[in-house]
Amino acid sequence: MADIDITLIVIVTNTLVVLATFIATLYRIKIEREQIQTLKKNTQARECLEEFRRYIKAERGSVGEMSAQELKEFLDYLEKLGEQK
Repeated sequence: MADIDITLIVIVTNTLVVLATFIATLYRIKIEREQIQTLKKNTQARECLEEFRRYIKAERGSVGEMSAQELKEFLDYLEKLGEQK
């Protein structure tokens, strides 16, 4: 009878350990997916910032010469730069 009790305890304990490991693995997968998404967003933000810098360099001289309407359109364009479509 004692052998059955010890065997049952070992089986239940091993099952719980496997279940806990499975849950920890699922949580780790979730965290790694979030890290990948963050990395993608950082890359997109960096690309948008570089594009923004290029536009500012290219348009630096003509920004001062723009009419109010042209300046508003240019600023609206820059505001929407990099938005998800």
